[in-house]
Amino acid sequence: MNFNKTRILTGVFTAGIVLSSFVAQAAEEKDIAELEKQLIQVESQLLEPELRLDKLQQDRSKYDGASGWFQGGKKKALEAEIAKTQSLVDQQYSQMKTVADQVQKMVFSVAQTFEKNGQYSKAIEYYLKIENRTDSVRERVAACYKAGADYGQAIKWLLEMQRTDNVLLEVVDCCKLDNSMKEAVYWLFEILKPWSGNSAELTALDLIEKYDYPQRKNDYPDFFRRLSDVYIAKAVAAYDNNFLQATRDYRKAVELLANDMNETPSMVSFAILDRHQNDYRAALEILDRQKEAAERNFEDKVRRARSEIDDAEDRLRRARYDADRDYENRLSTAEHNVKRASDRLNELKASTTATPDEISRAQQNLDSATRDLDYVRRNRESLIRDYLRPYHRAVEGARDTYDKLLSNRTRIIEEYIAPYKRQVAEAKKAYDLIKSLHDANFK
Repeated sequence: MNFNKTRILTGVFTAGIVLSSFVAQAAEEKDIAELEKQLIQVESQLLEPELRLDKLQQDRSKYDGASGWFQGGKKKALEAEIAKTQSLVDQQYSQMKTVADQVQKMVFSVAQTFEKNGQYSKAIEYYLKIENRTDSVRERVAACYKAGADYGQAIKWLLEMQRTDNVLLEVVDCCKLDNSMKEAVYWLFEILKPWSGNSAELTALDLIEKYDYPQRKNDYPDFFRRLSDVYIAKAVAAYDNNFLQATRDYRKAVELLANDMNETPSMVSFAILDRHQNDYRAALEILDRQKEAAERNFEDKVRRARSEIDDAEDRLRRARYDADRDYENRLSTAEHNVKRASDRLNELKASTTATPDEISRAQQNLDSATRDLDYVRRNRESLIRDYLRPYHRAVEGARDTYDKLLSNRTRIIEEYIAPYKRQVAEAKKAYDLIKSLHDANFK
């Protein structure tokens, strides 16, 4: 069943009548079938306005251009009729959109009825008839597949939804019901990173240790280290607002590793502290290297800026020779124009057939060419300067860029190393927090 534009458009009036009785009671499958019949019955009647509009527009096009110059009255009458018919079509199209939405809601309601009655295959059939498959629709399709024990399809539809932690919890549950424990643990870890402390993460944290199975050690040899890292992240997040909770989470992180490694909690905590101290030292070393890289980067910028000045000055030097040649060409052209105009004037004066107007125009041409020649001769320096102006601007721009670069040396270097300084600050803060938690638990 496809509720296309034409059929809904043509059934809008009758649909408005029958729909009011449908929405007053729970929608059933027969209601949709009845509505579809009503839409089909009035299709030919309600296509008429669109067909008439097409005909009116064709008639109106005949009066475009010169053919319509003396047909103003007919044009205005057609345009008024077109406007009236267009208004009717627009109104029907707006109603079509309303009815289309109501039909889709009815389909959704019928699907829900089948789902509530445990007819999951039939419910899915109707959910799939909905054209705008939002996450709400996908969620219901997934729920029907899950209720029907088709967990693979349920997971497929869930993963087509927006990836929220709550959606992934549903994926986890489907994996568990399908005895796909490796995948269930995978998605639990996906929920837990990065830690933000929402209710879904708390649920996932509660589940992940319970989801033990014989192959877990082979599937996730680093299971306890990863879970320990989650508890450390949880402890760090709670540190400022709930230090007592943070110490408990840190101890839990330590004990997970201690039990897995068969080592004392105190030694494991020292190892965690040492790891964070190494991270801090590594961040400092990276920062030192990046400071050197920032200096080299700045020097490269300076070299490129200096090279831009040299290139601009070189182009200016070449342009000076080109400017002289350009001036000589303009002078030669102006002299040639004067000679040609003079020759033409002399030719006309010597001709017995030349009219006074022709002689006058020739004289004007000669006067204009003479003025141009005089201008070129008297403005040599100005013309050359105009020619060189863009090259001078390029040199000045390159020098300004170079000067600005030198004056902003500190800012440029600081911007380059800023991300690495932030990493150092974050590593230092993490180390200080872990040291505090270590001391609170084991010192």
